[in-house]
Amino acid sequence: MENDNPCLKSGFLYKKILDKKWKICWFVLLEDKLTCHDKKDKSLLLDTIPLQGASVVCPCLHEPEINTDCAFKLQTPGGEELYFQGADSQDRDQWAHGIGAVIRSLSTSSQVSKNPVQFKHFRVTANVSEVLGAIQDEDAGVALTNQVRNGIVHKNCFQGSDLVEWLLRWSIVRKREDGQAMGQTLLLLGHIQEVDLEDGTAGVSWKFSDGDKLYRFTSLNLGVKRNSYFDSSDSDSTISDDGEQKNVQEKLRKGRMIKCCFLLKKKSLRKGWRVVRVCTRENPSSLEYAAVKSILAKERLSEAVPGKIWNLNCCFLTSSSRGNTAINPLHDIKGQTSAHKKRVYLKVRGKKCLVFQAKDEEEWYELISLLFPLCSAGTVAAKAESDQAENEMKDETSA
Repeated sequence: MENDNPCLKSGFLYKKILDKKWKICWFVLLEDKLTCHDKKDKSLLLDTIPLQGASVVCPCLHEPEINTDCAFKLQTPGGEELYFQGADSQDRDQWAHGIGAVIRSLSTSSQVSKNPVQFKHFRVTANVSEVLGAIQDEDAGVALTNQVRNGIVHKNCFQGSDLVEWLLRWSIVRKREDGQAMGQTLLLLGHIQEVDLEDGTAGVSWKFSDGDKLYRFTSLNLGVKRNSYFDSSDSDSTISDDGEQKNVQEKLRKGRMIKCCFLLKKKSLRKGWRVVRVCTRENPSSLEYAAVKSILAKERLSEAVPGKIWNLNCCFLTSSSRGNTAINPLHDIKGQTSAHKKRVYLKVRGKKCLVFQAKDEEEWYELISLLFPLCSAGTVAAKAESDQAENEMKDETSA
């Protein structure tokens, strides 16, 4: 049965079940649906989410109670909104990538040619990915509205005529017929879909309507920076991206081990702490941690125990979990409470803050003394190069 519907991706995600309540479950992405299980062994199936006619939105902006750094939203054909949270923004993007690719494949006709589409009538050399990114721009793109059809509220929608008028206004096409052709192409490639179907299972019409017909994006990027899963690529690009990421992680793991110890790590969503094994390396400098439970389970099976790994050249130490300024905690230790004197706040640039707690102040001092030069290495090297260039310019001027 699994061969008929192979697993494309699996892993843990937090799913919003009630107001302000989240539950961690094991999810499996198949070629036509997303299944939710109580545990990794998939012994109990909790829910099955069909992806035909669905739409994925990432990240979840304008949601005050949602962690926008890790969350994405899945809209069902019936108008229901399901919220999920990954471990971090990278995990979130990978899930949104995979789900978006499945939705596009379900929305794409098998008769569509894989050859590049010729846009000979367009004013510019049309790249579907670039045009799609411009259309989805939050400020200058097509205006998205909430519409009610057949008693169902559909969010982030636009009419076919709105898309054509936008293409004409930005001179991407010369004539209205060319705009209709672009809409037809986006529809056939599965980047947009009809949303006012009666039950959402009948599939999309292969004729784009330049009228009041409602459409929405199968993968909507509301962030500032476009991600790979919004492009017109298929699953091959996913494999390539994952392979590149694995190569980066393998390079970081080749660094020389400096210290390995057990620390408490603050949980990302739930309150409380968990015990993790933390390993630091240099050349290249990195920090890797893994939960003790997973380590013990895998060591019984004599398997490797890879954990989450971070490049310390992209990190800096701060005074609190909300701090955005790099400091030397050894110089700012005065005035701190006894609890904070045991905690290490490691901020990943552009991402979250990792909070660890040592068993005592002596171990804390040892950790800070170890991490601070590793985190500062990238900044110090860049500053040294800048100072050297400045001195060379001064020498040339004086000469």
